[in-house]
Amino acid sequence: MPIDSRAEIDAIKPVSRTIDVASSRRDDEIFARRPIYTISLLVLMTFLLIAGALNLYSASGGDAMFYSHMKQMSIGLGLFIVLAFVIQPKHLSASAYWFYGLICVALVGVLVGGHIGWGARRWLQFGPISGQPSELGKIAIAMVGARFFAEMQQMAAYRLRDLWLLALLVGVMFVLIFPQPDLGTASFLVLIVCTQICFMPIEWRSVAMLFSGAAITLPIGWHFLLLGYQKTRILSFLDPSYEPQGKGYNVQQSLVAVGSGGMYGKGFMHGTQTHLKFLPMSHSDFIFSVFAEEHGFLGGSLLLLSFAALASLALLIAKQSKNTFSALLAVGLGAFLFIEFAINVAMVLRMFPVKGLPLPFFSAGGSNLIVSCAAIGILISIDRDNRGKFRNRHLHVYKN
Repeated sequence: MPIDSRAEIDAIKPVSRTIDVASSRRDDEIFARRPIYTISLLVLMTFLLIAGALNLYSASGGDAMFYSHMKQMSIGLGLFIVLAFVIQPKHLSASAYWFYGLICVALVGVLVGGHIGWGARRWLQFGPISGQPSELGKIAIAMVGARFFAEMQQMAAYRLRDLWLLALLVGVMFVLIFPQPDLGTASFLVLIVCTQICFMPIEWRSVAMLFSGAAITLPIGWHFLLLGYQKTRILSFLDPSYEPQGKGYNVQQSLVAVGSGGMYGKGFMHGTQTHLKFLPMSHSDFIFSVFAEEHGFLGGSLLLLSFAALASLALLIAKQSKNTFSALLAVGLGAFLFIEFAINVAMVLRMFPVKGLPLPFFSAGGSNLIVSCAAIGILISIDRDNRGKFRNRHLHVYKN
């Protein structure tokens, strides 16, 4: 029956608003009571850990490297449980600068007396135990960036001069990691903080000045900072025929492995490029090529969707956060996991110079695996804190 009366329309409006409010409250209660984000993160991490372990088993042939990976996974899972269900975001905020300082001290120790492997000094070794402090630096720099903005007075738009202390903190860690040599990780830390800055209001003139300064320093960095092998990686990326039996060979074999996988792949343990030893560094830098050869385009797409889902969940958790520290920490950790994955895949597909950045949950190397598990644990801790605060602040109001 049509509604003609203005009075009837006005009478319906309060009812409509009541329904909307009730629907909003119901959605909020669902968010508070059901750990949707936490469960999703657990499912994704479980899938990535299993897929990564099986992929490394295939790449290594089940040798000692695989069993070392499994031991490191158990350590990572233990740390994950502590960070997810014991440590709260307020504890991380309080210890952000202390943790950063501890990592810097460890990085100094690496430069002074670190363990040398694969032509680089990147590890601290205590008897049979060794670790890579620069990997922990990825979480430390995300914590420091979040703490910095949480402490600053809220501004309509930040200028470059407002960020000098943050730039100093990032610069110190960059200077400590770069001489190992590890330009990839040092630059990646800058990228994590830049991602956090993108979620803060910045004057456009400051952004323009920042990019202009970076463009000016590129030629200086090429001539005075980059080592010979680092220049070779970039030249091989620009011209695959450059050094065809060196860095160019690695990428060419990677492309062959990925392309030969086709749509569905050759099957688990049936990657010819890997098992016939044509693919170099198949357990670390080029481990995505192993996965793509054995599981094809569909498998690679599933992996991409999994990491995209991780990043999306991190952003959703950040959106629900009630304070700047938790929100920016979630953004930084999401950037760490997804951008590192994206750079590694782009590297093996010759869309990016070879940088040596690992594939989270997949590449051999216990430090990155442990840090990746820790990142998921912190995201779950933030989500649990968000839901707890929501229940305390809102649900009792709904009942009144």
